[in-house]
Amino acid sequence: MRVLLYSHAFHPSTGGVESVSRTLAEGLVAKGVECVVLTRTPRAAQDHEDAALFPFQVVRRPHTGAILHWLRWADVVLYNGASLALQPWVTLLRKPYLWVHVGYQVSCIDGLGWADGRPAPATPWASFRFHLRRAGPVRASLDGVKLLLRRFTAHALVRRNIAITQWMAQAQPLPRQVQIYNPFPIDRFRQAAPAEAATFDFVYLGRLVSEKGVDTLLRAFGKVVAQATHRPRLLLIGGGDRMAEMIALADSLGVSQDVHFAGNQSGDALVRFVGSGAVGVVPSTWHEPMGGVAVELMAAGRGLIVSARGGLAECAGDAGLTFANGDEQALADCMLRLLADPGLARELGARARRRAAQFAPDRFVEQYIDLLHACTRAR
Repeated sequence: MRVLLYSHAFHPSTGGVESVSRTLAEGLVAKGVECVVLTRTPRAAQDHEDAALFPFQVVRRPHTGAILHWLRWADVVLYNGASLALQPWVTLLRKPYLWVHVGYQVSCIDGLGWADGRPAPATPWASFRFHLRRAGPVRASLDGVKLLLRRFTAHALVRRNIAITQWMAQAQPLPRQVQIYNPFPIDRFRQAAPAEAATFDFVYLGRLVSEKGVDTLLRAFGKVVAQATHRPRLLLIGGGDRMAEMIALADSLGVSQDVHFAGNQSGDALVRFVGSGAVGVVPSTWHEPMGGVAVELMAAGRGLIVSARGGLAECAGDAGLTFANGDEQALADCMLRLLADPGLARELGARARRRAAQFAPDRFVEQYIDLLHACTRAR
């Protein structure tokens, strides 16, 4: 079987989509499936050649001729995302294709239910009215047509729709839909130092952008510092366009001496930093479709505190406490509870390791292979 995997973003870009696409492609190849990745992401000038990095071919920014060549080569096309890329060729060549729904692209114009740093409507007509006011009739109409095309494609043309969590399956009920969790490369996090040796009470891992709720976390932490019996410490791992704003917020709250901004980390350094935090906090205000960070932290044996609405709570299961998205007081209460009850924190960590075993990526790669085979046989 020959699989063409389309991933709009890919290495050297960093993020959940990029990580999942790489893990999935490597998993397919390891199990004897031929796979080629098509992406719009260019290779970094200082990076090694793709052939030295990956056991599969990467085709970057393909022109029409290259698209047609690889579509003819493929038995099936797998999109990591609901995208109209490669159209109309994939339809004209009658190639079976599948969409992995990693966001809300068939529900709203912006694809996130988040715009300009705040929640946006996540249903079609409400989204159109919102973007009509936001961007004007021309832009809203063009984007509205694209939304209609994505919805038509998901309902009428895609061979299978894949929801990455039960949350997504319920948020976007689509025909011919199955649920398969995203495969994340979590094995390296199992090497993290035990939580008992941590030098920070809480650790956040992720981008510093508006939808991730880092401002909620910092405000909650300010309340915790004011009430805790000892001076707690918070570690933030990651970068983003709100880094300077978050540093200023920590200063204004009087907790800058208790918060360490580690910036972007990767490889062994990332695992070491994760190992220096005792409890993971994933405070997204946005309704995360899945939340691979939660799975990575569980693999490191970290109990969790996660926002309740979205896929995070589904992933955390019994390994985490939950709070209402954006509710800084409820988050502070969870943090104070774990500071006051170290035994509960240890129990959540033990549950986390057990739960992380359910997210071993090979399991989901096998599910993809079975589904891809079924789609090629049904042609």
